[in-house]
Amino acid sequence: MVKYRPEDFSGFGLAINLALSISIPLLAGVLLGQFLGRQFGNAPLFVLVGVILGLIAGFRQAMRMLLKK
Repeated sequence: MVKYRPEDFSGFGLAINLALSISIPLLAGVLLGQFLGRQFGNAPLFVLVGVILGLIAGFRQAMRMLLKK
């Protein structure tokens, strides 16, 4: 039986934090874009803008996290 040390799993926490820091703003951008699209009647435009802004925010946060470590 193989024994694992805590340092063997240190990269998993960083990987999960990176995935969440990109996916949560992206999801928020899509949901906000859908809501605004329903309100103003131009759903594809607002969803596209929401996706772009969500990706920018997510990658910005991910870069901050990577450069801090």
